[in-house]
Amino acid sequence: MIPMISCKQEALRWVHRYAIGGAALAAIPIPVSTTNSLAALETYMMKVIGDIYSDSPTGTMVAAAGGSFALGGMALKQMVLQASYAVPGFGIPIRIAIAGGTIEVLGRAIINHYERKHPRKVWSAAAG
Repeated sequence: MIPMISCKQEALRWVHRYAIGGAALAAIPIPVSTTNSLAALETYMMKVIGDIYSDSPTGTMVAAAGGSFALGGMALKQMVLQASYAVPGFGIPIRIAIAGGTIEVLGRAIINHYERKHPRKVWSAAAG
């Protein structure tokens, strides 16, 4: 018998993967594209979570969220830059921690949104 997995459990598995990927991406010292790449990763994570709940966001919602993630990422990048100046030699570890943590928090917020709409929904691999 196949064990029952909730949408929340499946979505959390993906959030952790995206957080690790974002942290790895933040470790690459490419200042121009990191913010945009992280925004794209967060936007796609939002779509994946919606798909898990069989409630995909609309194209307009994805576009609006992507823009918001990009703007938020730019502000966060400035904060990280200032923090890395304050603690020389720790710029990359700070970037890794903030990128991974931000994606984790964002993913959990998206999951909470879907959990309010579809409480304790069971995940179906066929549907997801």
